[in-house]
Amino acid sequence: MPIYTHNHIKEQANNLIKECNITQLPVDVRGIAQRLGIEVVEMSNDSWFYGMLTRYHDDFYIIINKMMPESRKRFTIAHELGHYRLHIDDLAYQRSADKDHYHREADVFALELCIPTSLLKQEARSWFNDHKFLADLFNVSEVLMVKKMEDLELIPKGKYNWDYVQWKAV
Repeated sequence: MPIYTHNHIKEQANNLIKECNITQLPVDVRGIAQRLGIEVVEMSNDSWFYGMLTRYHDDFYIIINKMMPESRKRFTIAHELGHYRLHIDDLAYQRSADKDHYHREADVFALELCIPTSLLKQEARSWFNDHKFLADLFNVSEVLMVKKMEDLELIPKGKYNWDYVQWKAV
């Protein structure tokens, strides 16, 4: 399975947004899953479990932990959609010793799907880079919004001290 560039992964996320005619914020990741024929199932699980993409016969399911905050559920669904779009031919990655790169790729996909770069740049100008307002608008955590804004150099890196936040809580 190839290792994709970040640009290719982001392009795939944006293509999916276009294919599903998503024009409003926040991006409806559950609606995207539904349009792809993937059922999202919420279950009570241990706190370490966020979600997974699974296949039963010809049907795909995204299983997520219903105990998570809604913004985390959205990111997890987007992450699993990333696996579906990028790794559909190799779902055995879940048992692979080298599965970390698959998850990093799915995270890049999820970040772009939840916070499309073009829409963020447009909204950030309109709202003076107010990361709290933008996090609410895109229905993502503040930590995730700040990370994306720093990556795009919309705000300086290190402006916000997130020492008290674990990135896993994104």
